[in-house]
Amino acid sequence: MSKLTAMKSLALLVVTLMAVAAAAPLSAAPAASPAAAIPTPDVPGNLLANPGFESPYSKQCCQTDFSRFFPNMPIDEVQVPQGWFGWWRQPDSSPEYPSRCDVKDAKPGCMSWHRPEWREAAPYANRIRTGNNAQKYFTFHSVHEAGMYQRVSGLKAGQRLQFSVYMSAWSTAQAESLVSEGQQTMNLRVGIDPFGGTDPFSPNIVWSKAGDSYDVFSQFTVEAVAAGNAVTAFTYSRPVYPLQHNDVYVDDAALVVAGAGSATTTTTKPGGSTATGGSKPATTSPFPGTTVDKDGNILYVIQPGDTAWSLAQRFNTTVSALAALNKDKFKSMEVLRVGKTLIVGKVKK
Repeated sequence: MSKLTAMKSLALLVVTLMAVAAAAPLSAAPAASPAAAIPTPDVPGNLLANPGFESPYSKQCCQTDFSRFFPNMPIDEVQVPQGWFGWWRQPDSSPEYPSRCDVKDAKPGCMSWHRPEWREAAPYANRIRTGNNAQKYFTFHSVHEAGMYQRVSGLKAGQRLQFSVYMSAWSTAQAESLVSEGQQTMNLRVGIDPFGGTDPFSPNIVWSKAGDSYDVFSQFTVEAVAAGNAVTAFTYSRPVYPLQHNDVYVDDAALVVAGAGSATTTTTKPGGSTATGGSKPATTSPFPGTTVDKDGNILYVIQPGDTAWSLAQRFNTTVSALAALNKDKFKSMEVLRVGKTLIVGKVKK
């Protein structure tokens, strides 16, 4: 091969690689491992319609910002896939949830509450766990309390239902950052209303523990016993800080009959490992996913996305109490290393 021919071949290779890179979709999350991806339509006995949040997406509602859009313009601010509905806490429904803080009577420390916008995750493949699409919803420079739900009928009272779904969050104050940072917690969790109600604020809902899963998908799971012939499955998020980006991605849900009666609530920690709670001897840990050492210390292995605040909430304690329990292990509770063991409490004798 002549030197000129070799140079032409090298130039062609560089151009080809640049074209491939330009065609790749921009995403803020790493791709899910194909080996670990199990499409939920393949889950035996899955009772949910459209468990993979696939297309087509249609308008649930709303068009309320008439300062930007004229009435009757087709602005689809809440777009959801067939079988699913979005829910949210309505801004300005009480003084605790103001939609604006740039007003004269704004309280100190005011945070804006917005209704999220719901969209499909496609075409960003790395925001989809399996299949061709996933649900995303988000708020800008504001907080929200929101999620998805689906009501399933045709059940029998006394059946124990298990609801699981994969969720991922992207939260950052940096406009160009593709990696989450700065958010205290997104409070991701799932729930089941055993009476089949569709009120996301109902005291009847059995909720999982809250957790986080930033920039990767993790499975969240809960169980409850049907009180009648229908139940409703819910997802939930509630960011603490009104960062520029507070996005949630939801994919691969499953609702299955797990047995009959006496449900134990199951919480899946971020990262995908599952622990089941229930009636246990007094010598074991009262918290799912923990162990007890010979001194009665309740031990927890730190997972991706854990923060001192979220752990304090999960284990019904305070950050200062956690710091006191771990004073010989951690100089600062702000530095939590994944894989390290943390004392989160003591077994009561």
